[in-house]
Amino acid sequence: MIDLEEKLISRWSARTFLIAGAVIVAIGYLPLEMYILLGPRDGNPIGLGLLFITATPLGLLIFVIGLIKLIVRYFLDRGN
Repeated sequence: MIDLEEKLISRWSARTFLIAGAVIVAIGYLPLEMYILLGPRDGNPIGLGLLFITATPLGLLIFVIGLIKLIVRYFLDRGN
């Protein structure tokens, strides 16, 4: 399992992690926001709330991994 993780992390660039994290957060947040703005006042979007609750932390985690990769790459390139 560790080999798979290392291959995935080394194959994706920091920019890819940042974009993927932002897209996942947007996919989790935007449907709920659109329902709040355009949906009925007495609606109860349980499914959209669950999507938001699960997608947002996952997207933020992937975004943070991208930031860490970016910072590590910066310091490694600065040393040379």
